[in-house]
Amino acid sequence: MHILYGHPELPLETVFLLDRVQKGLEISKEAADFLRKQKMIEGRYPKIYPSAAVSQITDEEAKYIRNKAFDDQYYKDLIIQYLRTYGKANKAKIRELLWDKLPDILTDAQKNRKINYLLTTMREKNIIITDSSNQQKCSWILK
Repeated sequence: MHILYGHPELPLETVFLLDRVQKGLEISKEAADFLRKQKMIEGRYPKIYPSAAVSQITDEEAKYIRNKAFDDQYYKDLIIQYLRTYGKANKAKIRELLWDKLPDILTDAQKNRKINYLLTTMREKNIIITDSSNQQKCSWILK
């Protein structure tokens, strides 16, 4: 409710909705669309979170950064740096590298899909390859 102190012009319903978002409580799709138009929330429904501006007002900037995803190139650069340093990495090592860097708003399944997507796109662009055809025992290496 800190936002109410800094912005008394906001309708009470808007403040109530933002409070629910901050607490991780569900709001309707229509309410989320309304808040998005006001640039008060981000994310994909129902995994929404307060925008950067709202997070700054409520003094929750760090929480915003943990929810906001970095662009894919950041994660790819981490993988490349790991492979340059250590030569190879199995999927478990890459998962360990990226897991805590992925947004907190993502579920475990979504994090796994994101990692698979990153590895697939890097393989398709001939940046990395596997060192074996056995998918359960293979490691990723730089091409």
